[in-house]
Amino acid sequence: MSRASAGTSAPVPQMPGPAVTDMPAPIASRVPTPLGHARTGRIDPGESIQDRRPRYARGLLWSNMGPDIFTVADSTLCHPPLPDVPETERSDPVVNATLRQYPHLFHIVTPINIDRFDELLRDHPNRPFVKSVVRGLREGFWPWAERPEEYPVTWDEVRPEPTDEAVAAFLETQRQEELAAGRFSEAFGLDLLPGMYCMPVHAVPKPHSDKMRLVTNHSAGAYSLNSMIPREAIAGVVLDGIPALGQALRRIRREHQRSLVMWKSDVSHAYRLMPMSPFWQIKQIVTIGGKRHVDHCNVFGNRGSQRIWNAFISLVIWIVIQMHLITLLGYVDDNYGAEEEGQLEYYKPYGYYYPRAQVLLLQIWDELGIPHEFKKQIYGPIIPIIGFDVDPNTMTVSMTSESKAALLKAIEKFCDTTTGRCRHTLREFLSLAGYVNWSLNVYPLLKPALSSLYAKTAGKDKMNASIHVNQSIVNELEWFSHHVEISSGVHFFGAEEWATSDLTQTDVSHEIAYVDASGSGLGIYFPWLGCGYTSSIPSGVPPGVIFFTEALTACVALHKVRDFN
Repeated sequence: MSRASAGTSAPVPQMPGPAVTDMPAPIASRVPTPLGHARTGRIDPGESIQDRRPRYARGLLWSNMGPDIFTVADSTLCHPPLPDVPETERSDPVVNATLRQYPHLFHIVTPINIDRFDELLRDHPNRPFVKSVVRGLREGFWPWAERPEEYPVTWDEVRPEPTDEAVAAFLETQRQEELAAGRFSEAFGLDLLPGMYCMPVHAVPKPHSDKMRLVTNHSAGAYSLNSMIPREAIAGVVLDGIPALGQALRRIRREHQRSLVMWKSDVSHAYRLMPMSPFWQIKQIVTIGGKRHVDHCNVFGNRGSQRIWNAFISLVIWIVIQMHLITLLGYVDDNYGAEEEGQLEYYKPYGYYYPRAQVLLLQIWDELGIPHEFKKQIYGPIIPIIGFDVDPNTMTVSMTSESKAALLKAIEKFCDTTTGRCRHTLREFLSLAGYVNWSLNVYPLLKPALSSLYAKTAGKDKMNASIHVNQSIVNELEWFSHHVEISSGVHFFGAEEWATSDLTQTDVSHEIAYVDASGSGLGIYFPWLGCGYTSSIPSGVPPGVIFFTEALTACVALHKVRDFN
């Protein structure tokens, strides 16, 4: 690279100025900053949160000074109210006729103590949101659906019965369980009634388990239920992942220096605890073993199901925090926190001792009618949280060797081209993208591995459409797998955010460089030194690969700083 500006002995401006190519000048000496103006590590009001926590870090940087990470409990304070049944559905004559003629098939089913839930939320400031959730519990929820005019009034997407005896037996067992719990109506015949929609059901393997899960496929067919729900309507669900957990543990660590234990409690049948409006139940017909039933409750395969559940459980989390002032986080059906080791209390229903905060949570769940099982309530010095092992004493989150092996195997299978052309459905593409995205909680710098995969799926919405796995996708995923194999899979909650305002000009270990690249050249500017460098694009670089030239410019800047020192 060629030197691009002359040295100066005057104070150097903090923004890069224009550089003139090939004008050599000596490197300027470092100019001390007056003590009264030196940075002290405080946050500059002119900095944005992106300056201190760049997007590539995925929120996996923390600070004792910056704004708090937005949590599930926080979300209840600004959450918009959930939608009521649209007037177009309430006034549909076909739907109303079936609801009136067969009232025994449509019921509001939930174990939640709605009156107590409402009472405990009397002081919540977001009244419209609270009222909408309470209304949903009493009258049934509506999943943001808007049925297009061209869609038929009645539609049957039922599929042939499974030929696998084990799958058929599992589906029948699930049918009996749902009937016993009141979540399925009694069987009503072989044919759909006017206004009904029937979607297919599947048995899919549970992650990290040899068991199966019943899934109703609301994305199936030309007139799927999920196609009635705009994606933007259900976007923005807040979950307390690793960033929120790191913030909570750092806060607890500042207050308590003694050993900690993590604890986690799991809700049973989480989504299924939420009742759906009869105006939506009529579209949730399930057919198993030739018998048709109305599904009364929130369905795992529905696009709006997570947001409905999260609206309810976020308010429960708010209640617990307000009543007991404990640290409590939530991720779908898991609630978790940390407690000083040895602070145990007896929980009578299980005849077992748990951390005090966990017992307080279980007691409120019991008060509200939220079901749970003994085997799903755990605590210890290291426990799995959203699939990662969390150690509150070493302040680390890590991927187990078993989880790492499973991830690498899934990628290898996805990229396998030994049988010829490699193709997968859009659903399989998005599933792998979600799997890799989850792992970025401990490998945040490997995010570029999804670039080609995301580009390949952009704009596509046919979930069962077949898509070719091109070489770019294979190369990036193999690059990802290589780095996962040689990495520890450990991320530290001590990783601190920082920005240029935290640097001190008089410290020889600190330096600032502004770098950029264009289609015709590279440029670097060192504001504290008052010099810059430019270069034409090196030969051999493919045209249009701006990421490479930008990375190359940053790399050159690092080498220049080494030379200066």
